[in-house]
Amino acid sequence: MGFWDRIEETINQGLQSSREVLKQAKDKARDLGEKGVLKYEMAQLERQAEKKLAQLGTRVYGKLVDKGQATVSREVCKDLVDDILDLKKRVEDKEEAYKKIN
Repeated sequence: MGFWDRIEETINQGLQSSREVLKQAKDKARDLGEKGVLKYEMAQLERQAEKKLAQLGTRVYGKLVDKGQATVSREVCKDLVDDILDLKKRVEDKEEAYKKIN
């Protein structure tokens, strides 16, 4: 193998190594970006759930204290409970997606 052949081979090996490193860096950056988006979405959903829980507490308090009822029926709170359960499911789905990225 001549001098120029060895130089060309060395350059090609260097380029291949660079391509592999860049691909790994790109994949890692994509994963970190996806993780960041999922974390942000989970935080938003959790804030929405907290607001719904506060609304539920306000509604129950209003029925028990302000209106003097002894109990509160499920129908009074069904919409909020359903919303909270939906938000909980969505957070769990995001958590599963987050775990799969690792």
